[in-house]
Amino acid sequence: MVELAEIPQRIAEAAHGSDALVRARLRAAGICMIGVALGASMLPFYAVGSALGPMMLEFDWTAEQVHLSYALMMWAGALAVWPIGILVDRVGARPVVAAGAAGIAVVSLMLPLVHGFSQFCVLVALLGVLGSSGLGYSRVVAGLFGAHRGLAMGVLAAEGFALSKVVPLVMGRLVLAGGWRGAFTAIGLAMLALAPLVYFGLASRRRPSPLRRFPAAQAPEGGVTALQAARDPVFWIIVAASVSTAAMGGGVISSFGPAMTAKGFDHVTILRAAPITLMAALAGAICSGALLDRVRSPRIAAAAYLATAATYLIWWLATPGFGGEPMLIAGLALGAFGFTAQAPLVGYLFSRYFGLSSYGAIFGLQAFLQPVTVALGASVIAGGLGLIGGYHLVFAVGMAAQVLAALLYLLLPPYRRPATGEDGEDAAPDLVPILRVRSS
Repeated sequence: MVELAEIPQRIAEAAHGSDALVRARLRAAGICMIGVALGASMLPFYAVGSALGPMMLEFDWTAEQVHLSYALMMWAGALAVWPIGILVDRVGARPVVAAGAAGIAVVSLMLPLVHGFSQFCVLVALLGVLGSSGLGYSRVVAGLFGAHRGLAMGVLAAEGFALSKVVPLVMGRLVLAGGWRGAFTAIGLAMLALAPLVYFGLASRRRPSPLRRFPAAQAPEGGVTALQAARDPVFWIIVAASVSTAAMGGGVISSFGPAMTAKGFDHVTILRAAPITLMAALAGAICSGALLDRVRSPRIAAAAYLATAATYLIWWLATPGFGGEPMLIAGLALGAFGFTAQAPLVGYLFSRYFGLSSYGAIFGLQAFLQPVTVALGASVIAGGLGLIGGYHLVFAVGMAAQVLAALLYLLLPPYRRPATGEDGEDAAPDLVPILRVRSS
């Protein structure tokens, strides 16, 4: 019970705390964006891709060896993401992402010293494992932003997409300027600078406030365990929708260039649409996150999959004689919007159904299943193309997968968890404490 005489003082303290928490959230969000740009293995992964060609020539490696090393890095990351997620839940995201950045720095600085293929394979596999620590940034953002959690996740996804287009160019320039050894050295030094920034920047500078009072019915819930989530049909509905569409989407995207060429379009047309598709992709992730915050029903997520299904239909129908270049560019823009609009969905829905206490383990399980099925899907589609000899069925199956995912999302029940942060070093409370004056 709050005495009437205490109300002015407590309101002043709450207002002061609100400003401090806003600054703390913005600081942590900025550090997460820097971490995603550097420490979430984005730079090292693309550096490996850019350096493989020069290394192949220097060490006389075969194309099979190069493919094997890159596959080892990707599969090591996929296998490690679930255990890393469990570690994030146990010890917190801050030490995990900081240790991941420091580990990436050490591996990157060791890579210029390799002189054998086996040494290189061990180091890139370690790079894949350490890169899985980037899962912690999603956990931090999910805990920091309550009512704006979807928007924050959308902005993080938009940043990742933009970096996927920019970073390969930067890595190519680094390799050309300083060789592959110089590129890895520069990345290692950047990681060394990032690790303390992440560790100390995400540290909580706030003691739990005694002013924060919630009625029992409104108290933020910690969430369920990963095992409880795995027994819930909601978990498998979300996983089935995201994994199946990602698997088919990987095959469709890998077949897109040959399909458009077979239809009579040239690559110049596709390249000319690159600025439009980039802007549409950024808008897709941000708009999707904002809608998740504003619409109370999880069924809004189905719209992103229906947009992607419409994209496949446009690609299927478009020819130089039917719709021509405008129809193709419209399909590219809609496709970029739909693909990135799906990016924040899984993490946001997991947080609203299962809470944040086991978010790392739950999200890590899905993150493990997705690359496995994407790799298998691409292989199956490639084999199917050899038997079919055409691309029409690829677009049709991809469209059916998107529609099926949309229908699965329509089966989801109402949200079970409030969109509020949790107490702890990885989360922040509501901006204004709930004060209630009661009389006895």
